[in-house]
Amino acid sequence: MPHSENGPQVDFAALRERLEHADLVVIGFHAFPDRLLLDARSSPAEGPLVAVVAPVAGVRERYAWLERHRAAFGPPEGFTFAVWPHSIALLRDDGVLAPMSARMEAVSNEADLAMSRALARLRVLERRAVREAVRGGPGWETLWPE
Repeated sequence: MPHSENGPQVDFAALRERLEHADLVVIGFHAFPDRLLLDARSSPAEGPLVAVVAPVAGVRERYAWLERHRAAFGPPEGFTFAVWPHSIALLRDDGVLAPMSARMEAVSNEADLAMSRALARLRVLERRAVREAVRGGPGWETLWPE
């Protein structure tokens, strides 16, 4: 991933293209292990899915997770995994997820609420991770021991 003076650079055009077209997008974060899973597929019986999920060891495990939770849809046609190197606030406030949100909202009135809840959960996880890093919690060594 290329870097600039502001940290890792994200190819926003490529990410936007995937959010506009992929059935499934999973976004990982540096500060904590949980993932944001966005599944745009829907049917008259089941809408799109926005969920904060545990990480898995690879694509096969993610497909197995989908088989358990979204069996009616079968495997997705397009799968994208991306790492978001910035804050959840930037992800939310800059409208990065807008292409996927728009696709989901077109078929479900509940998609906007699901996205808001997922982003709120991610913000809590991010704050917790930052707090643990500063305090020297599990997996972190603090520069300022008590």
